[in-house]
Amino acid sequence: MRTDPPSPNEMRAQLTELLQAHEALAERLRQGQAAFQRIARSVWRVQEEERSRFARELHDGVGHNLAAMLHLISEALASLPDDERNRHARDELARAHAIGDSTLQDTRALSRMLRPQILDDLGLEPALRWLARSFSETHGIDTQLDYHAPPAGIDADRSTLVFRLVQEALANTARHASARRVAIAFDGRGEQASLRVRDDGSGCDIEAALARGRQGASSGLGGMRDRVRLFGGSLQFQSTPGAGFGLSVHFPLSDASPGASP
Repeated sequence: MRTDPPSPNEMRAQLTELLQAHEALAERLRQGQAAFQRIARSVWRVQEEERSRFARELHDGVGHNLAAMLHLISEALASLPDDERNRHARDELARAHAIGDSTLQDTRALSRMLRPQILDDLGLEPALRWLARSFSETHGIDTQLDYHAPPAGIDADRSTLVFRLVQEALANTARHASARRVAIAFDGRGEQASLRVRDDGSGCDIEAALARGRQGASSGLGGMRDRVRLFGGSLQFQSTPGAGFGLSVHFPLSDASPGASP
């Protein structure tokens, strides 16, 4: 059994070996994280494709059937004489038409929210303007969008990411904030795009909300952060009870952009 201390050369060799082992382990961790991000983004993409398929089925299947039903009801109404004997039947048909029309509008709205065709057909800016306008009209909350397009454009995955983040933020505002105004700002003029959403509502305790998410009671805020991380980005929340709610997102516009955080 050796009792004398190692020589300086032996210590340098051991240190070099430890550093090499550490670097090898760090590289394996980086590769594992990159592989996990690729898999998670693939799963997320499949989820979006399923949303798109379901949205098309709602619009083209259920929506068209409802429209055909409304046409038949209208024809039946037109064929009934408007006299006292047919009054009850005409009233019932009119009620059925009103219910069917309301259901058709709800179906179309659900289809658009699942996957708005405008996002695929016209791109992110028109989709965000449609979302802001629809939210303002539905909830009576003044919603403003300031949009600066990336010079080289933005790919489909990142367009979907931004749209979903804004959609989730607006849904939180509608559910919890009692807000009067919402400001949305997207700036893609640098290598790192930024998104900010801010309302003037009642605010919340961010740490408590995230803790509820970790316990499975709510996944909204934590889920938003997880999706941003899939693209090498970061997300911060700013809120205190009674002082509004905001989020700030930064992410690279391409996977090769420098400065992307893991």
